[in-house]
Amino acid sequence: MARGLLSSPTILNHETCFQKGRCPVMSYDGKRNQPRKLYYEIHGDPKASQKLVLSLMFPCAAWSEQVQHFSSKDDHAVLAFDNRGVGNSECGSKKPYRTSGMAKDVKDLLDFLGWDQDRSLHIFGFSLGGMLSQYLCVLIPKRIKSISFINTGCGGVFDIPPPRKIATLLKIILRQGSYEKRLDRLFELLYPSSYLDQMTSDRKTRREELYSYFQTWFDTSKSLPLAGIFGQLCAAVLHHCSDRKLKKIATDLYPAKIVVISGDQDKFICPSRSLELSGKLPGSELLMFQDAGHFLGSQCTKISTYSWKEL
Repeated sequence: MARGLLSSPTILNHETCFQKGRCPVMSYDGKRNQPRKLYYEIHGDPKASQKLVLSLMFPCAAWSEQVQHFSSKDDHAVLAFDNRGVGNSECGSKKPYRTSGMAKDVKDLLDFLGWDQDRSLHIFGFSLGGMLSQYLCVLIPKRIKSISFINTGCGGVFDIPPPRKIATLLKIILRQGSYEKRLDRLFELLYPSSYLDQMTSDRKTRREELYSYFQTWFDTSKSLPLAGIFGQLCAAVLHHCSDRKLKKIATDLYPAKIVVISGDQDKFICPSRSLELSGKLPGSELLMFQDAGHFLGSQCTKISTYSWKEL
């Protein structure tokens, strides 16, 4: 662990965290001379047999509710980490990332931690994390006990979000505008308007409730470097996992459980891409949440954590 991280605050709940640090990973961008380090935290039971791996584009702090939920359970350990180019992880080489290379980063991290036992891992890949998790299945099929592909797709030209939404996301990431205005823009991308306007039991709108939740992690880490923004967007846009690979994934993972989860109001990755992904993974289960958007984990926390618990 880097000396600076020993004294730095734990990103998630410090009371449940039993290990954190930066794992050295090799560069897989052609030349193996650009090593980078990935920041990670492990929460829960150090001797757990149930190991959960959480992956997405945002910094690991965005998993706060899921980490809190699972780390409080007996025999559960939860690994949350910053993928290359975000949070406390390094960018590495200044060139487009590929999801296949990012999956190798994760394999290096799992090897570093000694998480290499057969049928021991429950993988949760959200959005870009779900894309790279497809290639992680190719690399370590025997280690996986279950995998959930959340609000994601298998790639292709029609998976590219509308340019206007990409431009809005870039303004948010680059911190253009006030904090409140950027959050409002982000909410419009991640959630249906009908959900944002709902009233809660304490007479607040869901939008107001989300302000409180996002304050626990949004903008708490340093701004993303341009190389990281460029690299991650390229990885998402260029992602493609072929039909042949997906069929092999389903075969090699058996008897592991495969679940594809989406919201029917996702504005960023069309819900039909989740239907397509499930159809190309024979034996997979499809969960489609009604009136739910792209950031399903926070909108349907109780429902989704219950569903994930069943894995």
